[in-house]
Amino acid sequence: MKKFSLNILLCFTLSMCLFESAYADEMKVIPMGKAVGIRLYTDGLLVVGTTDVNGISIAADSGIKVNDRIKEINGQDAATSERFSQIINENPDGVTLEIERGNKEILIHAVPALAEDNVYRLGLWVRDSTAGIGTVTYYDPSTGTFAALGHSINDVDTGNILSVKSGNILNCDILSVTKSKRGAPGEINGAFNGGAVGDILINSNIGIFGKVTSNAFADTRSSLPVAARAQVHEGDAYILSDAFGNGAEKYSVKINKITDDDDKGLVIEITDEKLLELSGGIVQGMSGSPIIQDDKLVGAVTHVLVNNPKRGYGALAEKMVDTQIKAQM
Repeated sequence: MKKFSLNILLCFTLSMCLFESAYADEMKVIPMGKAVGIRLYTDGLLVVGTTDVNGISIAADSGIKVNDRIKEINGQDAATSERFSQIINENPDGVTLEIERGNKEILIHAVPALAEDNVYRLGLWVRDSTAGIGTVTYYDPSTGTFAALGHSINDVDTGNILSVKSGNILNCDILSVTKSKRGAPGEINGAFNGGAVGDILINSNIGIFGKVTSNAFADTRSSLPVAARAQVHEGDAYILSDAFGNGAEKYSVKINKITDDDDKGLVIEITDEKLLELSGGIVQGMSGSPIIQDDKLVGAVTHVLVNNPKRGYGALAEKMVDTQIKAQM
């Protein structure tokens, strides 16, 4: 799952105010660094593109736009692209679409055209799901909740945050790692292995959050306190990463800067010679890797700088925990 933004690449193939430092010291979680498969199904069908059908611009004529979310077709749930196409072909005289556009819900009547393959189409490219590899940041055994990625799952074509109908994290096997190099960030190559180990409930700009559904997160490591922003400082730290399929291993990093951004609150640099040799720096799939400093969870790896893969960004753990608490999962 890839999303480019200037020279930054996302590293991926929840009512209360922000807590104070004292609260952060009381909040303890288990840093994970576990690589998982991520599968997400959207809430409705996202229109990611349009095309003419036999020279007819059905989308433009009907008022359908890219980024529209189709919630229903002829009063039925627009659950999958296959079901969507089936209903269109069963109603060649036209269909009624319930569309969510921003904060508005609108009804649009559209008449399909017969394409060259003898199938009725509306000329819409829609997406109902996405999948990739990412890393679990932490697990809270007291609530059975997890956090991962440190950034949102975005549609690869529109760049929009995907709405969640359902989703899972799954065990995965790491097959190989494509090394990062200047201008071409690498990636973890893996395959899903077995059933789901957790349900995704929230997809936010600061990560994905959900409930663990198996004992796959049973861990012998001790819980660590979550650092408040004021406790994080420039200097040495380390990350936990399962990038090579050997379990979560420690790799040294340096925190170069602390910012006010949610998902880019930390500017980090890989200093571990072993990791640099094996991966060239930060690679896609590593996002969510917990960043630990002074025996506290301070953040999660989120982005890699395309032109310097040794450097990247991290989300502040304080922000991630605050988002999870607000969601009241």
